[in-house]
Amino acid sequence: MASHLESVARTHLWTERRIVSICLVIALGQFQYGYDGAAIAGFQSMPGFLAVFGYADPKNPIGYNISTDVQRLIQSLMNVGGFVASVAIYSFGSRLSRRVGLWLGCFFGALSVSVMIGVTTLGGLYAGRLLLGMSNGFFVPYSIMYMSESAPALLRGSVVGMITFQTSLGALFGILVDNYTVGRGGNASWQIPLGVMYAVPVVLGTFLFFVPDTPRYYVTRGEDEKALWAIRRLRGIEDDALLRAEVDDIRATYLLEKELHAGVHLRDMFRGTDLRRTMLSYGATLGGTATGVSFMAGFSVYLFVQARVGSAFVWVMISLAIALSGNMLAFPAMRWFGRRELLVASSVVSSAMWFGMAIGYSVAPGSPAAAKALVALSIVFTWVYGVGQGPVMWALSVEIPSQRLRSQTVGTATGINFIVGWMVAFFSPYFINPDKLNWGPRYGYIWGASNLVLALWAFLCVPETKGRSLEQLDELFEKQVSARQFSSFAVERRLVEELNVGGAFREGEDVKSAAVQVDDPEKQGHGEAS
Repeated sequence: MASHLESVARTHLWTERRIVSICLVIALGQFQYGYDGAAIAGFQSMPGFLAVFGYADPKNPIGYNISTDVQRLIQSLMNVGGFVASVAIYSFGSRLSRRVGLWLGCFFGALSVSVMIGVTTLGGLYAGRLLLGMSNGFFVPYSIMYMSESAPALLRGSVVGMITFQTSLGALFGILVDNYTVGRGGNASWQIPLGVMYAVPVVLGTFLFFVPDTPRYYVTRGEDEKALWAIRRLRGIEDDALLRAEVDDIRATYLLEKELHAGVHLRDMFRGTDLRRTMLSYGATLGGTATGVSFMAGFSVYLFVQARVGSAFVWVMISLAIALSGNMLAFPAMRWFGRRELLVASSVVSSAMWFGMAIGYSVAPGSPAAAKALVALSIVFTWVYGVGQGPVMWALSVEIPSQRLRSQTVGTATGINFIVGWMVAFFSPYFINPDKLNWGPRYGYIWGASNLVLALWAFLCVPETKGRSLEQLDELFEKQVSARQFSSFAVERRLVEELNVGGAFREGEDVKSAAVQVDDPEKQGHGEAS
């Protein structure tokens, strides 16, 4: 049956090209996140920016440096803003539509860019970073919720994985623009890269006027006809029987969860089977920070300059371009390999890369050999992250929460991740800045260890969600199926996509009875995955 599902996925990839294209645009919020991270990383080693917000330092390779306190705040305030947004999402997540959430991200994004371009004081810069964090705080959860709730089950992981692609593409553009403006000097060298960021809120904000909200959002509002219309618009399905089967499947699961979880409270996420789902979702969200990719994104150019890597901007740009090829491979990788095995393998490789960077710099600090090793191993790390860790953890973070509690779980998980991200951004400069501990690439020992912990957690705790609909996952968690049995447990509810390809609807089979197939009780819990 597993091979049959792969055949179904291949058949549907071209058929579902509309939703794939739509989700690629929705993921533009992550483009902003990647672009800003790379651009700010470049600003920390840009003389024009440092002449305003840093200080002259003849001992530094570029003649300027940035104080540890300023370095901490311009990175960490983004996470504070994200946390503020996540609190709002928890409070209003169930009532706020996915499109409205994304529009709020566009509003705060445009406002933050305007503030940062228009001021030359540290206070104004800090305010802009806080507002941009709020923008990202809305973009991150609402974009992944929109994509996961709109894509068909067999393509959901690959579609959500495009978030990592957009993040890396944004980072590449961010460092590319920095590289071609750093030589201009003056305020224009950093104001031009900031101005380019207007593109995301303008393009995404306009695009949202032409697409509906997610079918699952409409079902939770009791608007089934709008859900039918949304599926038709998003996926181009015209078969009325298939459309109603999709909506019936979503509504049946939602009503069951509504009955089991009457009213949504914070404590609901930590009771019964939802406790396991909450912890797994939190783990998947925090795992992104544990990889060290946020540190590399925020301090890559600075790290390269301090390690005396020649043409630091160019090498970071090359690194991101190569990493982008890894993001492009994430789409087929998420279809060919299981989530669990891909996460374990990529985490082990990432751990080795971080330890390699740290050991190389410990043996020969500041040497050309150590600089070359730093560049090469960082490129491999970002490539591996793009293929496995990034897309898998994004998918898991939204697949695993129950439908009734998804907004609250994703919102609080994002909030916790912003807190941890703030800690990384706030304390990392203390370790790598020459005016403090001056560890430089030796900081990689910490990230090597965290990646090993991530690999162990994935091996022991993460269930295989590949090929399962959100409704099937609800069933598996309710039955308390162990992580290792997730891929083989025979579920009662079959995939609507699989039934359609198999011809169930063409033969006039009753849609409602086809969408929910009850296996022989003696066979439940055994056999191949449906």
